[in-house]
Formats: sequence, structure tokens, C-alpha cells
Amino acid sequence: MASTCLITGASSGIGRALALHYAANGWTVYAVARSKDKLAELAKTANIRPLVLDLTDHIAMSGVAQQLINAGVVLDLVLLNAGTCEYVDANNLDLAAFERTFAINFHAVVAATKYFMPLLSASLTPQLAIVSSMAHFFPFTQSQAYGASKAAVSYFADSLRVDIADSGISVCLIEPGFVDTPLTQKNTFAMPFLVTPEQAAIRIYNGLISGKNRIRFPRRLSISLKLLAMLPYNMRINMAKRLKQQ
Repeated sequence: MASTCLITGASSGIGRALALHYAANGWTVYAVARSKDKLAELAKTANIRPLVLDLTDHIAMSGVAQQLINAGVVLDLVLLNAGTCEYVDANNLDLAAFERTFAINFHAVVAATKYFMPLLSASLTPQLAIVSSMAHFFPFTQSQAYGASKAAVSYFADSLRVDIADSGISVCLIEPGFVDTPLTQKNTFAMPFLVTPEQAAIRIYNGLISGKNRIRFPRRLSISLKLLAMLPYNMRINMAKRLKQQ
């Protein structure tokens, strides 16, 4: 019997690559995004079913989830990938930027978990996968909104895993480094160990198939940030300040 997944943020970047990769491997993919045109193009691929949805509209999300339930859809994987990034000026904090960033990076993840997780209940191998980022491992400049939202997502996923352990649903936290997507293409700084969306999709797919609870890549960046995290606190802060000046 073919497996079925739902992937958010499927119109571009990692989400699009994931949708194509899962579809190519015989999965039925419910591809979720706001862009009707991009989803229509994606849906030309076999096994992909588009769902146009603004993830910040929780009422609409509830309605879509109920439609899937009413249609008897059983999901084997819910992969919450949608996200955004806005850099801020610490001397003039843009509160609206924080609200927009948390709306999609955190609140939409919580809402999607609430509404789509029940669709996993009838699966024999139910998985909930949540995409965060390595950005929260280190205090990068101008990343107060983005890094804080990803730190919240990572904590949410780890805590959720504990509380639903008896449900049979496995929770996987995905923390990528730099991936060449429309979001990162706006960056004006060097992005070490940059990977393509297709490379990211393969690593995520293989990690989920193998039942991992946490997926981090690329390994070289993960190790580098872990080493930085082991520095004494003041030394770590001074390192961050020096990196800002480069």
C-alpha cells in the first residue's frame, strides 16, 4: 500500500524538492503552500495533490484538515517545512517583523500540529517531522527574530515528543544549515557548506525513512557550531561580535 504525506511550504526551496522526491519514490503527496500558480505547476508531477492554504489562517487550516478527515485520508507523514526569514535592526526593532516571522515559523507549526496530527492516527508508521534550523545554535547578527523563532520550534518539537510518546507517533526535529533557496539567496554574507534543496531533500528523506529523531546537516557545519557552543560564554559572545564585524 502506497504511503501518503503532507508537506508544507511545498511551492519552493526545500519543500518543493521534498514534494518531488517523495512523489518520485511512490508516495502520494499533499503539497501545501499559498501560491496557487506554483502549486499548479508542481501538481503536473504524478502523485502530487495541491492544497492552497495560508498557514497563518488557522481557521482555514482547520477547515482543510477537516476536509481531509472527511475524505478518509490517512497520512503516514506530516512534514512541517514552511518558514520565512527577516533580519532586523537591533537599534530599531521592527515589531511587525517579529510578528510575521513567528506567525509562520512558530505559530503555524503549532496550529498545523494541532490540526493535521489527527490524520496520522490510523497510520501504521506515523511520523511528524518539523523543520527548524541550526541558526539558533549561535547568536548571529540581525537574527533576533529568525533565530528566536527557530529556537522556539526546536523546543516545541522536543517537548512534544515527550508528551506524545505513548501515541505511537514519532517526532523528528530537522535542523538544516544553509540551503540554497529563495530565502537564503537574499543573504549578503558567506554561507559555509551550502547545499542544494535536492541534497537537503535526500538527507531528510533518508533520515526519516531510517527513523531518526533528529536530522542535522551538513555535518561539518553542525560540528563547527557545536564546538562554538562549547566555548565559555563570554568567549562565545566575543566570537559572535568579531564575526559581525567581518
